[in-house]
Amino acid sequence: TEIKQERLPELDDEFARGVSLDFKTLDSLRERVSADLKLRAEEKARIDFEERAIEAVVDLAELEFPPILVEQEIDRLLNQRLQRGDQGLEEYLGRINKTEEELREELHPLATKRVIRSLVLGKIAEEEKIEVSDSEVDAEIENMIKSDADNKDELGKALNTPQARQSIEQLLITRKTIQRLAEIAKGSNMNVKTKKRRSKK
Repeated sequence: TEIKQERLPELDDEFARGVSLDFKTLDSLRERVSADLKLRAEEKARIDFEERAIEAVVDLAELEFPPILVEQEIDRLLNQRLQRGDQGLEEYLGRINKTEEELREELHPLATKRVIRSLVLGKIAEEEKIEVSDSEVDAEIENMIKSDADNKDELGKALNTPQARQSIEQLLITRKTIQRLAEIAKGSNMNVKTKKRRSKK
């Protein structure tokens, strides 16, 4: 039996050009890879810092909210799971071997956390007077359309409905609020009062 040995390509300028015509030399490829890795690391560090800032405020925030908000969030979480698996509730419950009551109880802590997070970010947005202009919504829609050039016309129509624009506006407000919260965490003045949270019974 003949044993074939795998031969790896030489890491040279020809290899770089084979990766992309944008790279004339191996050094240019290495520089791009290094820059991309640095950007990814910086982006991950930024996201991690923002998440820690949100968690810190959520842990301190005093909020009163009706339990129905948590139940509605549980419904959303459950629907997301069913849509991902393209299956009905009974089928899903049978697969995970749980009752609906057990599953809802399992989702309760996550749903509560998401409700509190949403309310906290909403309060910060209100206190910091964070707003989004129509032009910012238009720019975000344009970016979304660019990411799916094959369905440009259909996507453009879908994203320009009043309901879709409102959702995008809320998305941008949340994004701005998180950025503002990160600035606050880095030492800026903070207007939002944070205390221990509680929910209405």
